[in-house]
Amino acid sequence: MSDTGDPDDWASDEFGAAQLGDARLTQRLIALARRLLQVAQRWFPQSLDGADLKAGYRFFDNPKVDTDGVQSPHIG
Repeated sequence: MSDTGDPDDWASDEFGAAQLGDARLTQRLIALARRLLQVAQRWFPQSLDGADLKAGYRFFDNPKVDTDGVQSPHIG
């Protein structure tokens, strides 16, 4: 986590180097992390509305998105 405690920096620091095979997927992951951090006490469907919820489900349903790619920045 960044020294500033800024959620935007946190999301970029944590997921900016995710290996998902497409820079747009990495940016979507960062955006989802930022949003979900703001409402961490809620379930996923309660955290996002309308199009954002649909986009979140599409993101996680994408075959390029897997735990290895998301965790790749954390594994040496």
